[in-house]
Amino acid sequence: MIMPVNGQSTAIFHRSLNKEYDTASSGSGVYIVHSDGSRTLDGSSGAAVSCLGHGHPVVIEAIVQQARKLAFAHSSFFTSDPAEQLAQLLIEQSAGAFTKVMFLSSGSEAVESAIKMARQYHVSRGEAGRVNFICREYAYHGNTLGALSAGFNPPRRQAFEPLLSSAFHHVSPCFFTRDAKAEEDEEAYVDRLMAEYEEMFDTLGPSSVAAVLIEPMSGATLGAVHAARGYLARLRDLCDTHGALLIFDEVMCGMGRPGTLHAWQALGNVAPDLQTIGKGLGAGYQPISAVLVGSKVHQVMQSSQSSHPFISGHTYQGHSIGCAAALATQQTIIHDNLLANVVRMGELLDRELREQVPMLKEIRGLGLFKAAEFATSPTCRIAADVARTCFSKGAAVYLCSPAVDAIVFAPPFIINEREVKELVKIVADSTKDVLEEQRMNSVK
Repeated sequence: MIMPVNGQSTAIFHRSLNKEYDTASSGSGVYIVHSDGSRTLDGSSGAAVSCLGHGHPVVIEAIVQQARKLAFAHSSFFTSDPAEQLAQLLIEQSAGAFTKVMFLSSGSEAVESAIKMARQYHVSRGEAGRVNFICREYAYHGNTLGALSAGFNPPRRQAFEPLLSSAFHHVSPCFFTRDAKAEEDEEAYVDRLMAEYEEMFDTLGPSSVAAVLIEPMSGATLGAVHAARGYLARLRDLCDTHGALLIFDEVMCGMGRPGTLHAWQALGNVAPDLQTIGKGLGAGYQPISAVLVGSKVHQVMQSSQSSHPFISGHTYQGHSIGCAAALATQQTIIHDNLLANVVRMGELLDRELREQVPMLKEIRGLGLFKAAEFATSPTCRIAADVARTCFSKGAAVYLCSPAVDAIVFAPPFIINEREVKELVKIVADSTKDVLEEQRMNSVK
């Protein structure tokens, strides 16, 4: 059966095969325009992607100019100017944390490549027994089988569980406001989590662990939960003690969204050995992601290239047009000082949500990456209904996984005060409508 889209049949294998989809025909600023001319305020930048909004002339011009010069040259033969310039800019903007960059096409590809780099690093050092990765429950690292193995989003994993790798092991998430015991402050809570990591290292055998892989700030699985104070520094020390690498997945939470280029810069300034980025890297104008590589990893791999070559590549790795779009995106963020706007509008978004939206349990997050969790029970949730109602009223917000009853906000960095208030009003009105509908149903 072919499901309709705007009343017409579709041959696309959509994300959902029993849902009708509106057609996005164009976009301007923070709005996506439907085929009938109506507009939706993109309150989540899709999935935290469209950081410059839609129709940005600088990025569009960069794509056009690069397409005229060169669309594609395979990375086994050539590099390109935009790839080289983008890599240099990212290194310069990262305060010495990284020395090399690999460009890919998706967050899942970046995570897979970071996992393979970590394995290659240890093989190159003569430690081939390091085959295990310690990750966290209720994390999301991508949809390919390796990335899905690393992550722990139960609904996404369930059907594919028999195919997932046993090399990935999961400890508790870092969710202080939810999981801390009554007597625990942040330091005591982090102590408990580090003891759990130590126990996992001991169970697996410290010399068998290749890396610890985490999100410094969780994505939509838990909803913008950032690391507790001291957590990243303690994890850095733990990995160094046991000879494991530390990998940060910032595909969703990084590239300016927290108000700093990298989320770890806002959370104690603890740099990883490898980091994945994506989404906001190219603002959705082209598919692009990357692995940022620290000097320790790149030097070992480079020195052992003849004896232990890193055999891993993708057809569209370092794609010229993708890199040109991302370069223009990052230059625009710097030139227009958009991270300052991320901080200001993030503070306004936080304040407006707290003042206007009923039934809130918590507003959390950094910059323009915020989650609103509702004070509901497991048997009476409202986030899915609120998100649907918001969309019907003209705003898109991102629904979290069933692990929390929450929605995520990640609007474009260019959003202004009027648009923030418009977004929050729609959310507040939608929440009130859903609560009223629940009340009326309970009376019947």
